[in-house]
Amino acid sequence: MHEVVEGRWEKARRLVIARWREILKRIEARDEPGVLVLANIIDEFCEEAIATRLAVLHGQAPSEIDVLKFARSAGLTGTRCVFCRGFQEQGGCFGMLASLNNLVTSGKWDDARQVAVRYVVQLESMRFADIAEAPIH
Repeated sequence: MHEVVEGRWEKARRLVIARWREILKRIEARDEPGVLVLANIIDEFCEEAIATRLAVLHGQAPSEIDVLKFARSAGLTGTRCVFCRGFQEQGGCFGMLASLNNLVTSGKWDDARQVAVRYVVQLESMRFADIAEAPIH
């Protein structure tokens, strides 16, 4: 079973912030492929959600190994999202992702930057207090 590691969600939040700061640099450089790849891959919140899901289900469910954050339908990918504290605390996953993708592919770099900055501000305002997780039988 996956051990609960103190501060793992906070660590994931810091790593997501660092990745989105890199996305902002790529937006400034007008690096369309770089922005799209970094914004749309499974992130550290997704990875923690997958680990939590496997722990809760005692490893009895298939692991989700998708590379992209969203399925083509842009809906929940499997069940990992319901185990994501970032998803729960923000009321959903990064809803501006489709907007960011469209702005980048349309060459609207200033608007894309505004969307990404808003997301970084959201991430920076989040705090994950460690929660004692009850054993699941």
